[in-house]
Amino acid sequence: MLASLVSGCGAAFLKKRAGASTHVRSACGYAVINWCQSVFAALTLTLDIDLRYLGREDSYKFGCRYGLMPYADGTWAWVCNSLRLLFFLTSLVWMQCVVARRIDLLEQTSHQTFYSDCFRGLVAGQALWAIVVALVLCPWAWVSLIDGGAPWYLGLAGISASVITWLLNVAASIRAMCCLTRCFLLLRSILRFARLEDTSTAARLSLRRAQTFALLQTTGVSFSLVLTILVVPAALVTTLPPLTSAFEEEWLVVAVSIQALDSLGNAAAAVLLSGSHRLHKENRPYSYPNQPGQSSQWMSCLICTQPRAVTTMETTWSLAWKAKVAELSLRGMTLRSLLLFYQDHLPSMPGWRYAPKDHKTKDVVRRAIIPLTSREESSYAVSALNRDGARRAAIMVTHNWGNNFKDLLAAIVSDALQECSFNLAARLLEEDVALMSTILSDSGRLDDTYWVCAFAVNQHTSICHTNPKNRDPFTDELHPVCSCSSVNISDPDGQCTLSEINKFDDMMYLLAATGGCRQVIAVDQSLDLFKRAWCVAEIAEAKRLQMTQQLKLSSIATILQRAHTLSNLDVGKMEASCEKDRELILKKIEGNMTLDQFNAELRSLIFDPRSGLLTAWRDMDSVQQIGEVGRLIRWGLADAGTGKVWKAWEAQE
Repeated sequence: MLASLVSGCGAAFLKKRAGASTHVRSACGYAVINWCQSVFAALTLTLDIDLRYLGREDSYKFGCRYGLMPYADGTWAWVCNSLRLLFFLTSLVWMQCVVARRIDLLEQTSHQTFYSDCFRGLVAGQALWAIVVALVLCPWAWVSLIDGGAPWYLGLAGISASVITWLLNVAASIRAMCCLTRCFLLLRSILRFARLEDTSTAARLSLRRAQTFALLQTTGVSFSLVLTILVVPAALVTTLPPLTSAFEEEWLVVAVSIQALDSLGNAAAAVLLSGSHRLHKENRPYSYPNQPGQSSQWMSCLICTQPRAVTTMETTWSLAWKAKVAELSLRGMTLRSLLLFYQDHLPSMPGWRYAPKDHKTKDVVRRAIIPLTSREESSYAVSALNRDGARRAAIMVTHNWGNNFKDLLAAIVSDALQECSFNLAARLLEEDVALMSTILSDSGRLDDTYWVCAFAVNQHTSICHTNPKNRDPFTDELHPVCSCSSVNISDPDGQCTLSEINKFDDMMYLLAATGGCRQVIAVDQSLDLFKRAWCVAEIAEAKRLQMTQQLKLSSIATILQRAHTLSNLDVGKMEASCEKDRELILKKIEGNMTLDQFNAELRSLIFDPRSGLLTAWRDMDSVQQIGEVGRLIRWGLADAGTGKVWKAWEAQE
C-alpha cells in the first residue's frame, strides 16, 4: 500500500506539470497507469486465498488482514488480478513508447543508425498482444462474475498472450539498452579523441555532461529490464494459490518486495525520464507583466489558427496577379546555392570587402546581390549565378534586413541541421565554410529549398535606383545605386500587379495550399525582427495559414537577456522601410481584426506555454536532453578529431 501511495504522489506531481510538454504529459499518463496497477496489486495482496479447491480445508491468509478486500471470494480475486494484468501490460507498452521517442530523436539528431524501426516494431508487437490479452480477459472476467466460473482455455489464452507481450518487452528493453550503450561509447570515443588543447571548457563540460546523461539512461533502462524480468514471476507467486502455498513466508515477502520496488521504480522513472523535476509548474521560463493570461491566450490562439478562407484569396486574384504570385513561389534557392554565394561570390566583389561580423543583409543586397544581377536585371534566384536554378520553395525564411547576413545564413543552416540556435553554425561559417558544407552534404540537406526575399525578389524593379539612408558600416558612405535600365515600381496602395513586394501573404497562401510550406523565423541578436511590421505580418499570416513555424535564435542567452522587450509588442508602433508600407500592413490587418486583437494574438503566438514560438526555449525536459546528446555525437563525428568544431563551440545555455 505504501508503494501504491508513493506511485500516486508521483502521478500527482506529473499532473501538476502536464502542460509542460508532450513528453511530460506522456510520462504523466504512464505514471497514472502505474499507480492504477499498484493499487490493484495492493488489493490482490490483501485477499484471503481460498485453497479448498486444492483439497485443503483452510484458507491461506497472506498480506494485511485489514486490507481493502480481506474477505473477497475467488471470483473477485481473479477479476482484480485480470485488471491488474491489463494495467501492467499497458504500462509496459506505454513506457516502451516513451523510450521509442527518445531513440527516434537520438537517431534524428545524431544522424546515426540506432535501429529505431526495429525497436518500434517490437513495441507494436507488444501493443498487439496486449490488445489480444484485453480481448480475452474481458469476456473471461464477465463470465466469471455472472456464472461464477469461466472456460479454462480463456484463462490459458490470456496467460499465453501475456507471456508473449512480456517477452517482447524484454527484447525491446535489451534493444534500447544496446542503443543507449552505443550512444555512451560514441560520446566516450569523441571525448577521448578530441584535441582537448583546442577544445573549449564549455565543449568539454557539454561532452562530459552528455556522457553522464547517457550512462544514467543506460543504467535506468537496465534497472527497468531487471525489474520487468523479476516482477512477473514475483506477481505469479503472490497471486496464484498453488504457487503461493508452495513457498515459505520469507520468499513471499521477497516476492512482494520486488513488486513494491517495481511500482516505486516505475514512479521514479516517470518523474526522472520526463525531466519535469527541472521544469517550472507551467513550464514558463519567464514572467512578463503584460503577458496574456491563460484564458486570453487560449481565445487568441483560436483566432490565429482559423484557416484563411479561399473565397478571400485565389477567387479574387486577377490572372496577371495570380501569375506573379506563382512566379514568386518558384524562386526558392537550394542551401547549396546559398552557401556557394556566401563562399565564392560574396568575398570576390570588386571594390568592396565583405566583413562577416559587421555587414548586414541590407549591405549584402546593395553591394553584392544588386551588382551581380544588374546585367540580367532579375532576382538572384532566377539568374545564371544560381547554378541549381530557381525551385519551388519548401521553407520560407522571415528575417529583417538589419540582421547580420552571416547570422541569417547560419539560421538557415541551423534549420537544415535541426538546431535550435545558430551560434555554432555562425562561427563555423566565419571560420570554415568548407567544413560546414561537408556536414550539410553528409546530412543530405544541401538540396533543401528556402525562399529568402533578398534573393527571390527582383531588386531592380523595387529599390536598386534609390538609396536614401543605407550606409556602409566601415566607410559611412551611402551604398551606390544601380545603373541598370529597369524602372523601380511605385505601388502606394499595394495593388500594383507587377510589384513583387505586395504579394508575400498571397505567395505564402499559395505555397501552403499547394504542397505545403513551413516558416523559419531568423531572429537577430537584438530581437529587432519583432519590431518590423513586414516580419510580424509574415509571422501572423503563417500562423493563420497553420504553417509549421520554427524560431531560430543565436542562443538561449538572447532570450534571457532581451525577451522581456517582447512583452509590450504593438503592431501600431512597429517600423517599416517607408511609411506607406507600414500603412499598407496596418490596413491589411484591420481588414480582419482590430489592432488590439492582433496584438493579443501576436503575444499569444510568441508566449503561449503550449504552442508559442518560445516553446523550444524552455527548460529542457529529458527528451530535449537526449536530442542534445545526439547533437553532440553528430558534431563530434563531423569534427573527426580536428578540434575545429570544439574550438567554435560555446555553451548553449
